[in-house]
Amino acid sequence: MTLLSVSNSLAQARIELGPRLGIDVGGDIEELFIGADARISVVTLPVLLNPVFDFYFTDDPLTFWQLGLNVLYPLNAPTIDLYVGGGLGINRTSVDADFGDFRNSSASDTSVGVNLIGGTTFNAGALKPFAQAQISLGDVDLFTLAVGLLFSLGN
Repeated sequence: MTLLSVSNSLAQARIELGPRLGIDVGGDIEELFIGADARISVVTLPVLLNPVFDFYFTDDPLTFWQLGLNVLYPLNAPTIDLYVGGGLGINRTSVDADFGDFRNSSASDTSVGVNLIGGTTFNAGALKPFAQAQISLGDVDLFTLAVGLLFSLGN
């Protein structure tokens, strides 16, 4: 019976997916990024599940990206759709250095930080633009501003 209940909840899930663009304005990276944002709502949960991926446009030889696993809580304001949330950010930093014909060197690090998020969505028919601010605290600190556009899949 429990399996049937879980199956029914997943069948009633709503998935929104779309691109996002932003910048780290005061953290350790301070570069533009492009990414993907998903919002998954399940009827039985009061929150949205929010996996995200961001790739930062860093200068060579540095590469940086973040995978976020967040939970968003809608605030249900009367005239605007506000949300707050939090989660985990998995950060990947790598450096590749070329020292000429004799030596190449590379190093990488993966760390986990805490994400704190606040934002708003705008209902525009089939499209749902959003804007948000995020603070990520850990080995790599970020303060990002992002905008994006969500498309509803299915329901």
